[in-house]
Amino acid sequence: MSGKIPKYFINDLLYRTNIVDLINTRIKLKKKGRNYQTNCPFHHDKTPSFTVSFEKQFYYCFGCNIHGNAIDFLINYENLTFIESIEELALIHGLLIPFEKNIISEKNDYFKKQKLYLLTDQISKLYQKNVILTNSACEYLIQRGISKNMMKYFYIGFSSFTWDLFSKKLNIKKEFEKELLDYKIISINKNNQIYDSFQGRIIFPIHDKYGRTVGFGGRTIKNISPKYINSTETNIFYKSEQIYGLYQVKKKNSKPKYLLVVEGYIDVIILTQNKIDYVVSSLGTSITKEQVKILFRNTDTVIYCYDGDNAGKNAAWRTLKITLPYISDKKTVKFIILPENEDPDTIIKKEGAENFQIRIQNALTMSKFFFKNILKGIDLSSNDDKFYLSVRALPLINCISSDTIRIYLRQILARIIGILDDYQFEKFLHQKKNNNKVLQYKSKQTQMQTLIALLVQNPNLSNLVTSINKFKHSKIKGIPIFLEILKTCLENPKFNTGQLLEFYRDSKIINILKTLSTLDHMIVEDKIQPMFLDLLKSIYKKNLEKRQEYLLAKERTNGLTIHEKKEIWSINKKIKNS
Repeated sequence: MSGKIPKYFINDLLYRTNIVDLINTRIKLKKKGRNYQTNCPFHHDKTPSFTVSFEKQFYYCFGCNIHGNAIDFLINYENLTFIESIEELALIHGLLIPFEKNIISEKNDYFKKQKLYLLTDQISKLYQKNVILTNSACEYLIQRGISKNMMKYFYIGFSSFTWDLFSKKLNIKKEFEKELLDYKIISINKNNQIYDSFQGRIIFPIHDKYGRTVGFGGRTIKNISPKYINSTETNIFYKSEQIYGLYQVKKKNSKPKYLLVVEGYIDVIILTQNKIDYVVSSLGTSITKEQVKILFRNTDTVIYCYDGDNAGKNAAWRTLKITLPYISDKKTVKFIILPENEDPDTIIKKEGAENFQIRIQNALTMSKFFFKNILKGIDLSSNDDKFYLSVRALPLINCISSDTIRIYLRQILARIIGILDDYQFEKFLHQKKNNNKVLQYKSKQTQMQTLIALLVQNPNLSNLVTSINKFKHSKIKGIPIFLEILKTCLENPKFNTGQLLEFYRDSKIINILKTLSTLDHMIVEDKIQPMFLDLLKSIYKKNLEKRQEYLLAKERTNGLTIHEKKEIWSINKKIKNS
């Protein structure tokens, strides 16, 4: 890699960089003698064992032995590649990377990224100008209660209903238009017309930590589906790694005490307008582990506040499960449960900022929220239910890195079950595990179970299956049930899950369907269709591989007919192309 970026430039970057300042902007260091110390960010560290030397421009952990320079720290802490860490340091110092002449791809990628930053920023400014020139957009924002100051603070814009209208109104030059097309910021539709995917939408620019515009969220001002869309991913925008509003929060406070995570762009803006200036959004209901890491890099306490509908409640529970591995003695989460059919935007308008602050102060601790949810539907007078509770709770508890928190939650679980002695608790779990096959089935999800569960929970997915014939003679366990349900869904295209279960009420498979109808597959709504298709493809490939194995075994013993030889050739081709 050093041959691709000149060594002198890398050395110059490290010379210019003070590793203490670099690390201190991310984790708080304390001076101790000639060095600086803190708890290690790379493992669960009870006492400070992470040491940073100003003199050596080097860090080292005496606990996990991780070590390195400023570049290594960015690679390990920010999950960057080597090139990205060089870009990060170069950006801090306002330098361009002088790639060697014979290295084409890295140089091109780097300058393409810089050009993409520039174009995204330029069109963002045009969107901002356009919102002022468009009455319907201004009226929508005013009606939502967003002030002009907030429009400026969050750089809110608007994309006109057609590109021609937008282009003429803002005098966009053909050369700039061509660049936008080349970088796929706008596109050409089937009618050979230039098209902006955000047209007719309020634009919410998404910024990185340096304030660069990396992408956009768009909200329709008419009854157009979907209500919200985001930019497609580019080499500067990855939705799973972006936090909306974090740049604005950090402008006011580099290390906020809390970060309040809400679902929507407007929720962030309205709460900020009401002096709650530590609000961010994960760009939707589903948070990712990358976003959790970013949140905890910027604060020690994350407060999740989701909408009061069922989707919001389910999202909050999924979020806790994703967050658990990142909780420690110093890093924690809380939850705000809003009333039914309320979101942060509506409730702060009804109750006022002071009452919303009270909700924040009274947010449920992680442990209370955890047991509130995991106890749903549990009959504590039933030993089977107590065991089922343990089967569900313990894997989640055990993924927490902190020994203290794990022990604390296990003790609460034992008290709920009614066992105060640790030995008796372990004995109870061991005895029940050996004689409870149903719960063992519930705790394991095969591909086929997930596939059928998705279909039972979303019968309209049946329309995505283009051919049933290729599964008809499959030997894979569960295929007959899948095909049976698929046939029913296709014959009854308006069926929902309740209707499907009712259809099979007195059948032999009703208990299986009931179980799968409540299976927590942990797949977010916008990923259900792609996951369903991926599972179909995977199972079809597995089916081909089983047939391939059978034919290969037969060839070694009895030989194959001409028809079977053609079949195995066809299977090999299909597997290769799958």
